[in-house]
Amino acid sequence: MSAAVCYFLVYFSEALILLQYSSNVFEYKISSIKRYILLTILFIPIYFISFAHIALLNTALFFVATFVFLKISTMENSATLFFHSAIMIVIMTLCELASMGIFSKFSYHFYSKMNDTVLLYSVSFLSKLLYFVIIYFISHKLSSTRSNILFSIYEITTLAIIPVISVFVIYTMIYFLMNYEIKSPLNYLLILSSFFMLLINILIFGLFEHIKQKNSEIAELTLQNQRDADSVEYYKALVSQDEKQKVLIHDIKKHLNAIASLNEQHDSEKVAAYLTHVLGSSELKHSVRVCDNDLLNALLCRYQKICLTQNIALHIDIRSKCIDFVTYDDLSVLFGNLMDNAVESAEKTVNPFIELNVFQKEKNNMTIITLIDSCRVNPIDKNGNLLPTKKPNPQFHGFGMRSIENIVKKYNGEMTFYFDDPTKSFHTIIMLRH
Repeated sequence: MSAAVCYFLVYFSEALILLQYSSNVFEYKISSIKRYILLTILFIPIYFISFAHIALLNTALFFVATFVFLKISTMENSATLFFHSAIMIVIMTLCELASMGIFSKFSYHFYSKMNDTVLLYSVSFLSKLLYFVIIYFISHKLSSTRSNILFSIYEITTLAIIPVISVFVIYTMIYFLMNYEIKSPLNYLLILSSFFMLLINILIFGLFEHIKQKNSEIAELTLQNQRDADSVEYYKALVSQDEKQKVLIHDIKKHLNAIASLNEQHDSEKVAAYLTHVLGSSELKHSVRVCDNDLLNALLCRYQKICLTQNIALHIDIRSKCIDFVTYDDLSVLFGNLMDNAVESAEKTVNPFIELNVFQKEKNNMTIITLIDSCRVNPIDKNGNLLPTKKPNPQFHGFGMRSIENIVKKYNGEMTFYFDDPTKSFHTIIMLRH
């Protein structure tokens, strides 16, 4: 196995480590495929130039490639990316020096034996293993301010044991290579073992991080479902209150007759107590009808109050019996998330407004929902997808839109959205079949 293969595996490992670091610390603005293509374009020239064996040039090119990759693929400013590129090149250099420096203490002939291909492989893989482990924990430390995926002491200890064991095994291999004559094919097996030790660490750490991410998403989805269920119960309670209010209004004549009777008895204390009880009852709370669907009416009344508080102009036009085929649970999730997004967008504008229209196309058995809200900037990227949220911890947001999409699919519907730049408004159009 020639040194060319060794260099290829080394640069391949460095590219994987750069991907891992950047994904933990930054938010990407390009797709995964484009990131892989960009890494290939940047690292192939460095691979061929490395055969010139000019260490300073190789170091400088790696720094430039790292900076260019981060600049093109992430949304950070140049000063920040320069700092992170410097961190990576410094740590990589220190790991290479440490790997060679330790063994130079064990054998005075270490540097003279570095021309040995097998020893070159083993030392290279050892340095990349150290580089990967250090970069991994640094990247998680730097990303802790924007991520809720934190590691416990037990998890850190467990993860740290794996590279420690791997380092010990590779050191043992190198020690045998320096002090004993290893013949083929055993020397090739040692090379493969060293590379597999590095690869196993990368895969284990990556799998662990993936599991942590999925567990966090599942936990957030569970909380989202619980919030949706709580919202349904809340709006059902509002519907119940509205029904009680109708009954009270219907019975208001009886209450007036009772008050008149008490007044004839000149029992002012009982009159006052009776009035206090009636006026303080929940049935007399403010209620407005915006549609004939009881739960949707309760839900939209809540957002009317929110818009009134935040000075958002709200217009609602929901035609009769056009949305009754949707269950209460789905209504709560669909319109709750739609209105949440609209309010969040509109409140950031100078002249905020929201327009909600729901009507039915009888010929097609289809209900159309249109929602227009003021929006300061275009939230759609060039691929037609919504841009990531600007909220803290963006990986824990976006589930509301997923819930909307799930409801639309459930009713064999379609959803589209677009941004109207002249009016600075965001339009959402949903079609539900029934």
